[in-house]
Amino acid sequence: MSNERTAHETKGVKVELLAALDLGPEIEGLAGRQLRMRLVTMEPGAVFGPEHDHKDRPGMVYILKGTITDFRNGKATEYGPGAGWPED
Repeated sequence: MSNERTAHETKGVKVELLAALDLGPEIEGLAGRQLRMRLVTMEPGAVFGPEHDHKDRPGMVYILKGTITDFRNGKATEYGPGAGWPED
């Protein structure tokens, strides 16, 4: 059995930027960084890939409807409507 990770490509995903705030003028040391709010719509069976991390760019997930499976550290966790998880 291999420990190699498979690079899953994104499919069935629509991303809409709702708002963005330039953090440079707000917080010293964050020039060129933004705080963004996005609406991500995923079709049934969609994949948001490839595997990535959010080091130095945290986020929060909120599920409006449906369910999503988050794969992290070899564990699958399913989330339904409401607060999801921090992207860290």
